[in-house]
Amino acid sequence: MLSWAFTLLTILAAQVLFSMNKIIMFWSNATEGLEQLRIAETKLIALAKTFGDRPANSFEISTKDTPVPSHGLPLKEKKCKFSSRNAEEEDLHIHSVCVKATRRNNENGNSTTSTPLVLMHGYMNGAMYFYRNLVGLTNYFDTVYSLDTLGCGLSSRCPDFINKRLVTQSREATETLFVESLEAWRKANKIDKMILAGHSMGGYLGVAYCERYPQHVEQLVLLSPAGVTHSDPEKTKKFVQQMSFSRRMFFTTARSLFEYGVTPAGFVRTLPMGRGRSMIESYVETRLTSIDNLEEQAAVTDYLYHNAMIPGCQEDMLNKFLTSSASGRVPTVDRIPKLKVPHVSFVYGDKDWMDVEGGIQVSEQVSELQNGPAVDVYQVKNAGHMLMIDNWEGFHASVVTMCGGGKEAIPPQFPTPIKRVAVPSSWMEKTNT
Repeated sequence: MLSWAFTLLTILAAQVLFSMNKIIMFWSNATEGLEQLRIAETKLIALAKTFGDRPANSFEISTKDTPVPSHGLPLKEKKCKFSSRNAEEEDLHIHSVCVKATRRNNENGNSTTSTPLVLMHGYMNGAMYFYRNLVGLTNYFDTVYSLDTLGCGLSSRCPDFINKRLVTQSREATETLFVESLEAWRKANKIDKMILAGHSMGGYLGVAYCERYPQHVEQLVLLSPAGVTHSDPEKTKKFVQQMSFSRRMFFTTARSLFEYGVTPAGFVRTLPMGRGRSMIESYVETRLTSIDNLEEQAAVTDYLYHNAMIPGCQEDMLNKFLTSSASGRVPTVDRIPKLKVPHVSFVYGDKDWMDVEGGIQVSEQVSELQNGPAVDVYQVKNAGHMLMIDNWEGFHASVVTMCGGGKEAIPPQFPTPIKRVAVPSSWMEKTNT
């Protein structure tokens, strides 16, 4: 009884602080915070130019805010008063970073593709989380886009959008919000076909997009995707039983807060400014250990900190799509085999907390169907969940390999990805006829 009461009080206190802080932070610091985030993005764009082994005159980097008409979204109100471009604009927008190859590296020969690669970041990240990859990938892809999803980065933020302005508080309506905003971005940028690559929650959203608009996706690339597997209550129960009493209390409280909608960013915003920043600095130093340059560490910290400190609707998607044990509420292991896209690729880090078995389970289910997509599964050596940062060269090699690039499209010093499941030869024969 005392345990239950403590948990309830913690939930109520956290939610009050979270809600008040979210409103105060947006009204008082949104403009300043967005300007700081722009500066942080500019620093990462400058760093991006130092990765990828490309001459400075062989590519162009640009940013763009693409309008997203609110009438196509599942909203009660068709006007959002607040965005990162103009506090009174009617429509929303999605911010993107685009890298275009202007000159080819002769060593690559003809091993390139004109189909654009569109990258979607994970939960509470942003377009420039791919800063180590954007330039180098244009050695194979003519054009690479990286998007800030709605409610994150420099896209329209609209705090409490999901919790108060959707027509229903459902998983389906939340998926529709992000899927239709991506479709509006695609239309506005006149992209007929794309290779869609999503990291973590971006992978989950990629699956949802392909369910509705498969005709516009040449290949779906899932980068350590979230929400693939079913929950395993027995496994969770055994895990909790092995904990000490204090850890069980913390775990139970954390799961309750998750279900109640308290987000990690919301928690950070309740802390004193110095404490919140130090937490993110610690995260960069201890979790993103491949970043050993102090200037690069500072740039990534600035980007993550300012992104987290500005309330946005993207952070509220978490408990709509996932359970508190990080499994999918409607797992994509059952959805991917039904997709009408021709090819789905998975890539995980070999030290990833996302289980590669999820991708393997999908491939096994697809192998039992006659008309499912081709599925292959790879792993990047010496990488965890943030594989695009942990081992950017291995990430590059994996993405290019999965998307059809030959050895000539990959620098010889880049590590070869680990192939866990290959595309069936029968599928290759079918596509070549």
